[in-house]
Amino acid sequence: QSRHYRRGKIRGLVEPMRMLLRYAGIDYEEVVYEQGDAPNFDKSVWFDVKFTLGLDFPNLPYLIDGDVKLTQSISILHYLSAKTGLFPKGSNPADISRYDMIDHAIEDFGSCFYGLCYDTTPDNCKANKVAVVTHGKEFMKQFSSALGDNKYFAGDDITGTDFWMFEAIDRFVKMEPTFIEHDNLKMFMERIRGLPELKEYFNSPESTYHWPLNSKYAINTF
Repeated sequence: QSRHYRRGKIRGLVEPMRMLLRYAGIDYEEVVYEQGDAPNFDKSVWFDVKFTLGLDFPNLPYLIDGDVKLTQSISILHYLSAKTGLFPKGSNPADISRYDMIDHAIEDFGSCFYGLCYDTTPDNCKANKVAVVTHGKEFMKQFSSALGDNKYFAGDDITGTDFWMFEAIDRFVKMEPTFIEHDNLKMFMERIRGLPELKEYFNSPESTYHWPLNSKYAINTF
């Protein structure tokens, strides 16, 4: 069964879902809304269709899977995790709420990176980088504690949360190669990179993994 997932030609917020689908062996159709170049960065290719797709809350990224139409990244991540069976086995409501809490903490963590890339000038970006990296490392200490001695954030079961976490950390590593200081998080990142199902994803030059992280109008696209 195909999944229809749409986002601009960047890694952006969609990349963890691409990873999840590749890992699960799910074919999907992707429509790319390519914005224009500087100085206007025209987005009419998206705005012209934004309110014609039957989405309750039109936004990018979005997912259409049969009659299911979703926006908001974490909602899409949770849906795909459940549909593909990449969901914590035997979880009770408290467990599920904990994983949901981690997903939202990752979202806050990622906002530090996005803020530096978008909501600033080149001079401010350079000046604020140290502070953003320092703040990011505070999150990393918490993530390290949450992971503990487990293989993944749900123990032995890989879930959508792990792909969400990998992408968020990898963004910071692109900006600051020595960013990861905790051994268990280093091993976690290596474990994701070593998954046989994602070998082509990480190694193929045609993979979306090698697309820019951010939109054209970001101060840094990395």
